[in-house]
Amino acid sequence: MFKKNFLKFTIEVTAIIIGITVSFWLNQISIENNNEAQRQRVLKNLLIEVDDIDRYCKGRLRLWNQDINIYSSLLDEKLHFNTIEEIAISKSRVEYNLIYFRDFDPPINRYKSMINTGDLKHLNSEEIKEILTRLHNLNLTSVRATVEYEKNLKGQLISLLTLNYPELFSIGNDNNQNLEDYINYLHKFIKEDERLEANLIIQMKYFKTRVSSLKLYMLTLQELKDELEASIELN
Repeated sequence: MFKKNFLKFTIEVTAIIIGITVSFWLNQISIENNNEAQRQRVLKNLLIEVDDIDRYCKGRLRLWNQDINIYSSLLDEKLHFNTIEEIAISKSRVEYNLIYFRDFDPPINRYKSMINTGDLKHLNSEEIKEILTRLHNLNLTSVRATVEYEKNLKGQLISLLTLNYPELFSIGNDNNQNLEDYINYLHKFIKEDERLEANLIIQMKYFKTRVSSLKLYMLTLQELKDELEASIELN
C-alpha cells in the first residue's frame, strides 16, 4: 500500500514539475518572441528614419554646393554670369546667399522618441548603438557647429553691406533691374572692396567645411543603414 501511494505521489510530483518546466519554457519563448518583435520594430523604424534623413541631406548637399558655386563665381576676377544664371533664377536666390544662413535640422523625431520611451533597449547590436551615438552626437554636432559659424559671419556681412552698399538692396527690390544687373553691381562692389571680398572668401571656406562635415555625416548614415539592413535580413 505504501509503495502504491509513494508511486502515485512520485508521478504527481513529476507531473507538476514537468508542467511548471513546460510552462516556464513556453513563457520564455513568448518573452523572447515578443522581444524579437520589438527589436525588429525598432530596427525598421530606424531604417525608415535613415531614408528620411538621407533625402534631407541630399537636398542640403545640393543647395550647399550651389552656394559654393555662386560665391566662387562672384569672387572670380572675370564675372561669368551664365554660371550663376544656371544656379540662381532670381535676384532673391543670390541675396539669400548673402544675408541668410541655412540651418541643419534632419528629421530625427523617431530616434528622439525611442530615447524617451526607452525603446532603444531592444537593440542587441553594440555596433548599431555605437553608430547611432556617433551619428546623432559627434557628426550632427560637427555640422551644426559650421552652421553657427556661418550665422555669425552673416551678421558681419549684413552690417558691411547695409553700411557701405545699401543700394544693393534697392536694386534687389527694383523690378526694373534684372538678375544680370544685380550680379554686375555685386561683382563690382566685391572687386572694389577688399573687406567685402575677404568676408566672402572666409564664408566660402566655411561653406566648404560645412559640405565636408555633411559628407562625413552621410557616410556614417550609410554605415548605419548597412547595419540595420543586415540585422533585419538575418531575421
